[in-house]
Amino acid sequence: GRRITLLSKHKKPVSVLRISPDEYGVVSGAWDRAVLYWDLNTGKLARAFAGHMSQISSIEFQPWSTQVQAQDVDTEPVDKRASPVLLTTSIDGQCLLWDMRAPKALPQSFHLPKKTPPWATSACWSCDGRRIYVGRRNNTVDEYELGMGSQPSRTLKLPMNSGPVTALAMMGNNRSLVCASTDNVRMWDLASVERRSSVPFQIIPGHHGGTISTILVDETSRYMLTTSGNRGWDGSSNNVFLGYEVTPIG
Repeated sequence: GRRITLLSKHKKPVSVLRISPDEYGVVSGAWDRAVLYWDLNTGKLARAFAGHMSQISSIEFQPWSTQVQAQDVDTEPVDKRASPVLLTTSIDGQCLLWDMRAPKALPQSFHLPKKTPPWATSACWSCDGRRIYVGRRNNTVDEYELGMGSQPSRTLKLPMNSGPVTALAMMGNNRSLVCASTDNVRMWDLASVERRSSVPFQIIPGHHGGTISTILVDETSRYMLTTSGNRGWDGSSNNVFLGYEVTPIG
């Protein structure tokens, strides 16, 4: 097709792209540590977010349905045409929240837990926008609650041999967290995590080896897509794209 415009500002490869909920802009993150917001009507750079110290690994807008704001954000009602809070993570483990309505405001930072190695390749919001989940290298997922400080409210621990957490997605029921690592994909029941009498997750079959890079869930939570691969380092047998139809139970 015909190229409409070229968004050129990053100095190193672009690693993440995310269209804004109102579809008026797109946010890009790159290896140069920059996060840039582009106006799609003009094709020009509208805002730059400076604060990360390494490659940008994920970008997520706070869900429209929420009325919850970050600690330093005022309490005005959320305009459902645009999400006012932006979540960004970088490969060194940084997790930052930005107020899209305050160009000069400093981001809110969430801290790494003690004895946790620097790492964050994926993060996602809960459906109500009250919690954030960040995948870590040491087989864990940290849960942060907005307005409850910068330390995790709890940590989900995967089996020791599962490998680093590489992708996360929340299902529409706001209690099922899909978590991918090197070995497979798991769906966590967040309501039963504290119950030691039962396994808090179920394994979703399909992937066997390879880094699972993407989990996409449609707005109705009826369908889920996953991708994996090793960029050809171990051949192409792990280059897999899978689609799932989700059937509610009970």
